[in-house]
Amino acid sequence: MTNRFRISQTIERLLIFAVLAAVVLSVWNLRPRQIQQPEDVEQLEGWYCLRDGKRVDVTLPCTLNLEDGADLVLYNDSLTASDTSKALTTRGAVYRVRILLGDQVLYAYEDSDFPRNEQMRSKLDCTATLGENPENRTLSLVYQNPGDGCFEVPSVYLGSSSAIFRRQVANDSFTIAMVFTMVLFGVIALGIYLYLLAVRMPEPRFANVACSLFICAAWCALDSSLAQQLSGMSPAVCYLSFYAFMTLAVPTIHFVRNTGQMRRFRSLDVCLFLFYLNAVVQCLLNFFGIFSFIDMLAVTHMLLSGGTVLVTVLMLREYEKTRQREILSALTAVAILAAGGLLAIVLYWLLKVHYYGAIFELGILIHIIWLLCILVNSTVNNLRFKTEAAVYQRLSQEDCLTGLANRRSFDEYMTSLETAPNTEGNTALIFLDLNGLKHVNDQFGHNVGDELIIAAARCIEGTFSEMGTCFRIGGDEFAVILPNPPGTPEDWQNLLEESVRRHNQMARHQLSIACGASLLRDEHGQTKRLSDWKYEADQSMYACKQRQMKSPSTGGWAEEAKHDGI
Repeated sequence: MTNRFRISQTIERLLIFAVLAAVVLSVWNLRPRQIQQPEDVEQLEGWYCLRDGKRVDVTLPCTLNLEDGADLVLYNDSLTASDTSKALTTRGAVYRVRILLGDQVLYAYEDSDFPRNEQMRSKLDCTATLGENPENRTLSLVYQNPGDGCFEVPSVYLGSSSAIFRRQVANDSFTIAMVFTMVLFGVIALGIYLYLLAVRMPEPRFANVACSLFICAAWCALDSSLAQQLSGMSPAVCYLSFYAFMTLAVPTIHFVRNTGQMRRFRSLDVCLFLFYLNAVVQCLLNFFGIFSFIDMLAVTHMLLSGGTVLVTVLMLREYEKTRQREILSALTAVAILAAGGLLAIVLYWLLKVHYYGAIFELGILIHIIWLLCILVNSTVNNLRFKTEAAVYQRLSQEDCLTGLANRRSFDEYMTSLETAPNTEGNTALIFLDLNGLKHVNDQFGHNVGDELIIAAARCIEGTFSEMGTCFRIGGDEFAVILPNPPGTPEDWQNLLEESVRRHNQMARHQLSIACGASLLRDEHGQTKRLSDWKYEADQSMYACKQRQMKSPSTGGWAEEAKHDGI
């Protein structure tokens, strides 16, 4: 193991410790405390109860014990005419609170349409409007006895409806921030997935992360007190919240399956099937009134716990086998989620505190952001690898001197024609050879010879690049392949000679190029063998070279070539 890898492991362990410390600090930060109220919201004072016919003053919040098993009734006579149409709010749903003004029932908590447990009720706001003429009327709150006679009575707040709503928003500000963050990261992950899909580098794990973030955001939003309040305690909100919670782990399991070689573990498929089955079975049992979602909540918790353990064990096995950093990083993300989930379950079932959801939300967010960081790092490495591979591929098929395609590229092109010949039209093969290069190399040096080769390449490229593909297949040998070529071989030679003539007007050393062409199909439309096709083009090029050597327009190179035995 290298020192660099050890350092990376140490840094990752420190990050894990930092995340766990963040979870602990969040728990401490979310402890019950006095929330700063809007300016026009006040805590209602002046409460009292009756014991043995005597008035006993009560200061909220407080804890009261009744030994006779009766309901707790708190009274308040401090309302005035200025309190007309104001709103009253408290968190007494855990005791199924009723709010009365005189004999008029202003609010009565009911959950007959969707039963909620104590933890769910403890975070709900119970709000009532006082209406007209509240003065000289007794306000009373009736709390149902929980069974042990112990009442933890929260504060009661009074203010305008808008101010009370702002207070409820402030109470759920953490959840609102979490939902916004999840949606934002979800949109980013989805955008990256679509972009990679467009550039043909699909990475399904970005879609897994986006789906996970959207499901988590839906669960956080629907499970909040504010959503319950805005929906009028609608059962539909609760149903959607439970379904989101039951499918929370599905995108994460898909993420794990798409990491490395984890797809080979069939137990992950079984785990996914159990989560789907759990959602369907709970739906049917609730629909037929056999069990409510609350009664089956423990099953979902056990599935989540078991799925986390299974994923952890499988990823540990995979890491021990492959030692891939990506597996280790994903395992760290699962550990973060497990820590947050375990802490939330302890808070939910054992300590029965209402802010368990915030802990789980925080753990989920850190877990998914960690996964997103893994993906971004992996994608950057893949893009770098693909870019380097493309460069190596281009270099392996490109002539380094002229920039034209090289002999390897030419051979691959010819092989493709042989394995998948063109069924329509015709294809022209042109062989070209630079005249007098040996004499230039001997008399002026190879640097000048290279300049002449480059000049020939530019003339050939300028003449034929728009019609087909140009290759340098040897020292002074070139080839051009023209699919469905326009014109005739004489036209192509004239175009090349015109390009060479323009070059020679400004050149120190005269350039001359012999070329010969052949068509893949004969005059009867029959396809020639590739060897015959290349032979005909080569012979045509050689005949052109002989004609150019005899022509006075070729200048000095012909005499020099004769002297050198060309």
